[in-house]
Amino acid sequence: MTIRAADLLVKCLVAHGIDQVYCVPGESYLSVLDSLRDEESIKVITCRHEGGAGFMALGDARLRAAPAVLLVSRGPGCMNASIAIHSAQQDATPLVVFIGQAERENLRRDAFQGMNYERMFVDVAKWVVELNDPNLLADTICTAFKLAQAGTPGPVIVSLPEDMLEEHSDEMFYPRQNADSTLTATDQDAIVQAIAQARNPLVMAGGLLKNKEGKAALMRFAEHFSLPVATTVRHADLFPNDHPLFAGHLTLGLPSELANILHEVDLIIAVGTRLGDVTTQSFSFPAAPKAAQRLIHIWPEAQMTGRYRHTDISVAAHPTSVLRSLCESPAPDTSFKEWTAQLHEVVSGLRDWDPMPDADDGIVFGNIVALSDQMLPEDAIICLDAGNFGGWVQRLFRFSPTRKLIGPSSGAMGYGIPSAVACSLREPNKKVVCFVGDGGFLMTGSELATARQYGATPIIIISDNNAYGTIRMHQERQFPRRKSATTLHNPDFVAMAAAYGAEAFLVEQSDQFAPALERALQSNELCVIVVRTSLEHISANATIQQLRQGAAGQA
Repeated sequence: MTIRAADLLVKCLVAHGIDQVYCVPGESYLSVLDSLRDEESIKVITCRHEGGAGFMALGDARLRAAPAVLLVSRGPGCMNASIAIHSAQQDATPLVVFIGQAERENLRRDAFQGMNYERMFVDVAKWVVELNDPNLLADTICTAFKLAQAGTPGPVIVSLPEDMLEEHSDEMFYPRQNADSTLTATDQDAIVQAIAQARNPLVMAGGLLKNKEGKAALMRFAEHFSLPVATTVRHADLFPNDHPLFAGHLTLGLPSELANILHEVDLIIAVGTRLGDVTTQSFSFPAAPKAAQRLIHIWPEAQMTGRYRHTDISVAAHPTSVLRSLCESPAPDTSFKEWTAQLHEVVSGLRDWDPMPDADDGIVFGNIVALSDQMLPEDAIICLDAGNFGGWVQRLFRFSPTRKLIGPSSGAMGYGIPSAVACSLREPNKKVVCFVGDGGFLMTGSELATARQYGATPIIIISDNNAYGTIRMHQERQFPRRKSATTLHNPDFVAMAAAYGAEAFLVEQSDQFAPALERALQSNELCVIVVRTSLEHISANATIQQLRQGAAGQA
């Protein structure tokens, strides 16, 4: 018995547990859209821009710790989606992207919107394949889902010539199994011995532990060996921030109080992180090519461990299984109580916040974040866009395995609102709150229309300081008083939000925020809170005046 290729593709999605796909419709994959119309188990979320659709898929994948599916058309469609494909690679997030393609007879003929996707995405995708034979469709899709999750997770791209989708093939489906490598007895003994010999150890926990099982394994491991845990960028929710073993969130530009005490670390156990430049403070902690500390690196792909720096012990296995195995060994007779207490005291002190008076040019955004932390429930989902305002969230917010943080390690602006829409659709009974800057809002704020269409009800908090704040901060450091191209003349965000069907609030003074957030929490509707934020107080660590003074001192 034969089946239309487009119908077989949809059957394969069902077999892989896909119940929601994100797209902007295109004529190059009309057959797939036609088949999805009859598949009741898959919900199709039609977005306003392919970049927004991609970010929704990434937010979905992060929340569920499972692959997500993005459908886009050829040429302009896939180029718009490329920001999400790049973010999937940077964030090690499993994403399967189906791109419509020109008819096979017109390939390599400069056909309308035709592209060579293999050349385009060779440096960013784990695998790019053009599917010309419908008899290979099921096998190819199985391989795509396996590769998206195996080793270092990331994006896989499947190009679908539109005429191929209308052809028929045999219905064949052979799912692939992902087999985890295991921790060897030799490495297990060596890791336990390294812990026994350490005075000031630190666990650096990353995104591959960002699921229920991974978080539980991390907690058990930390408590079993009494080890302090620092989380890598955008993954502060891996470990309860109030736990005595919590040792901070390793964002770029660490507060000096935390950076100074980390110099005392003599053993780093990096688990579930690639140890990229942001987490490691531009390859300085642990340093490359040789760390000042003993370094243990646990990651499921051998070519990634030891790729940028020497490691004393490299383990190519899934971090969750490694942590579980290590807990089977007796904990050595060591005490890190004084060390962990020092770390936790520093980290807890960084969250202390006394409300600041409103500045002449707006609200100090730390006031807003501190109030949000107090008012939001412990199972809230926080979606974070890229920008300086996020520094306040990462410093002042209390995260935990139940209060989740969804944000791009890639630093891609525009991630926040689409991911919040996806999370709200997935978890309609939880409060989903997005922190976004004015620049990021203007990139993907149109996805509020998608939220309205499908009944998503996130609360969007916009930090409006009329600037690309992060770039302005760098300008003031390097070229003080010479701002260029960073000023924004914004529209009326309250009116925009209302036009999209959201309940909108304007906050011009700090004491107006709590009532606005309370109303948003009670409304159970799509809400947008616009906060007039101080540009002078440009980051959680410095004002513009302080940046200028620092630059003058270095001159």
